[in-house]
Amino acid sequence: MTEISKEKRINEELTRVSLYFENTADNEIAIIAPLLQNAAFMRITLEDLQEIINTEGVTEVYQNGANQHGVKPSAALQSYNNLMKVYASVVKTLSTYLPPDEKRRTASSLFGWEPREKTEEEMEEERQRDEERRQRINEEINRAAEWQRQQWAREKQLAEV
Repeated sequence: MTEISKEKRINEELTRVSLYFENTADNEIAIIAPLLQNAAFMRITLEDLQEIINTEGVTEVYQNGANQHGVKPSAALQSYNNLMKVYASVVKTLSTYLPPDEKRRTASSLFGWEPREKTEEEMEEERQRDEERRQRINEEINRAAEWQRQQWAREKQLAEV
């Protein structure tokens, strides 16, 4: 596959996934936009890795020197497994930003079944958990931004010396 077709596939995936977040608040969209871009890239890359694994298999033969040789998991399989873990984490984080109604619709469209109706109490608990997750994520983002500002200040100080 050419890079142009991969870029097009990524953009199509980004468009598809972004539809789920149409009703998300603008300030949250600013936070999740990079995650959406990365999720689209990872999904398309995972598809490409699957194609390589299907074609070349899950193992490869290696030889290190005269006496060391054998079979090991292929580089494509290792990359796939590592990327899948990160992708799952990003999707889980993104799901916390979905509006409750969108979560229901998404589950239904992804798995082909309708979830049972939740009680008001369950929905309130879910909203509270989502809000707590959002707060933790925002706190983490703020800590990371503050750390980055401190790094830049240190680098600036070192450059002035």
